[in-house]
Amino acid sequence: MTMNQNHNQPPAEPPGFPDLSRVMFILLATIGLTFGVGLIGALLGASSWLFLLEALIILPALVFVIQQRLPFLTIFRIHPVNSKIIFASIILGVSFSVVIDGIDRLVQLVLPMPESLQQAMQEALKIQSVSDFIIIVFSAVFLASILEEMLFRGFVQVSFENHLDVTRAVMATAFLFAIIHLNPWGTIQFTLFGIILGVIAWKSNSIIPPVIVHLINNAIALTFTNLPQQNIQWYLQNDFINPAILIVAIAATFWGMKLFYEYND
Repeated sequence: MTMNQNHNQPPAEPPGFPDLSRVMFILLATIGLTFGVGLIGALLGASSWLFLLEALIILPALVFVIQQRLPFLTIFRIHPVNSKIIFASIILGVSFSVVIDGIDRLVQLVLPMPESLQQAMQEALKIQSVSDFIIIVFSAVFLASILEEMLFRGFVQVSFENHLDVTRAVMATAFLFAIIHLNPWGTIQFTLFGIILGVIAWKSNSIIPPVIVHLINNAIALTFTNLPQQNIQWYLQNDFINPAILIVAIAATFWGMKLFYEYND
């Protein structure tokens, strides 16, 4: 073949979205990487491991996207949204976080997490110094929300939506989101949370709304973990959420979803 013939060849088509097998391979690599970092962090007992754990969660997908020259903003679903959608996302973030907490407390009654494991998880998020505050808040609230949403509601769900119908794409992504947290006692909660995040990501075609909801949820959970029990008695009734607060949260969740759909039409 001559040089002229090479020049006359049509330009190569841009690479498509990764197929399901490649997505699963990348997730397996992510699980292996985060599990290894988490194990080392648990042995060292340092809060800085949390930053590394969250920072590395996007690494395999990011390397793949760069190597394949995939459209970065599209595959990670980084698109702007208007202020009304942000407002609806904040309502959903606050209200659904309370609902998820209620579901978690119910699940723990039926399938209680071993007390030693629960205590270890809480201790890992305890803020006892200024450096702990900076590392834990930045890692567990900001970094986790942004990078986990880039991976799941971005890379994974966008890829699934290009090979499956939307319902299966959202459900599969939510289940994988639960699995990667390596917490069998939280599978139901993480899956339900992932479904809501997946729906609003699909409806808005942006990870910004799920990042907001995820961020608020993590911030509330971290705050409750670090507050003395007597400081949240207004929220609890016999170790469960005050029924009046839970009812308001459920109603606000439906209202937030209604607004979200209206603002995205």
